[in-house]
Amino acid sequence: MSQGKAFTKEQRVDIIQSLQPYLEAGLSRNKACEYIGLTPQTLSNWVIDDESLLIKLQGWENATNILAMRNVMDAVAKESEMDDARKDTSKWWLERRMKQEFSQRIEQTGKEGGAIEIQEITGMKIIKE
Repeated sequence: MSQGKAFTKEQRVDIIQSLQPYLEAGLSRNKACEYIGLTPQTLSNWVIDDESLLIKLQGWENATNILAMRNVMDAVAKESEMDDARKDTSKWWLERRMKQEFSQRIEQTGKEGGAIEIQEITGMKIIKE
């Protein structure tokens, strides 16, 4: 399998920078690569060779999560004043994208790897499914 022409350092910097708006919008690396015409494998190879690139990409990927958390913080602060429409949207985003921190479901594995018991917390009651 032949490889294409190598990118210059300047081209590589431009290509990486072009991923930023897509990753900050919440798209996956693969989808962002698709939109700019870069193969995901090329990006993976660059990340393997450059740990600072991994850190940069992760920062861009977390931008929407950070914005959602700020919106939740703002909504909580304004809760006593008036209903803030961003609150529900941010809550939805956090429950789905930051499940470990914000999901309302708790999943547990039974003894010795047995069946998974799912508990949904609603108000003060715990409902077992």
